[in-house]
Amino acid sequence: MHGSEQNPSLDNLKRDVADIVIMPGTVLDEHYLEHLHWADTYMLVTAKHASGIQPTFTQLAETVRYVAWRHAGVEALHHQLHCAQVRLSHRGELSCVDTLLDLVRKGHCMSILPRTLLPLNDGSFDCIPLPVTVARRISVIARPVSLMSNAANAVLDALRQATRPQG
Repeated sequence: MHGSEQNPSLDNLKRDVADIVIMPGTVLDEHYLEHLHWADTYMLVTAKHASGIQPTFTQLAETVRYVAWRHAGVEALHHQLHCAQVRLSHRGELSCVDTLLDLVRKGHCMSILPRTLLPLNDGSFDCIPLPVTVARRISVIARPVSLMSNAANAVLDALRQATRPQG
């Protein structure tokens, strides 16, 4: 189960609605464990500039509207940017990454997305590092292995396989 709410909790595990929850890293107790986690950094995503000259982060922040991706880590992202005194012209949030990227591609806005969500093979975007490193951590939370179902263990094994370096 993956919650889309901005403030996820372990409630689904506690109510036995889910065996596994994927969420930002959290404080756990002895009943729930973090079985694996991923770390990622955020990047500013803008439309490719026709002139071929990429504006600076400050120039973009002053001239292009910022539309946030609505996800569980957006409040932490904005808090980290605020603490670093990074100011953006915030114009709203969207939860659909594809729609957000389409608006960015057409030059209607810019956004900040985790590196793993960036369209690497699409030449219509510029991906610019933020002036301060902002990272997120996603965790797979579940009961101890001895208390999980075979299905939950199979999902964890598949996630572990998918996150192992190739080579």
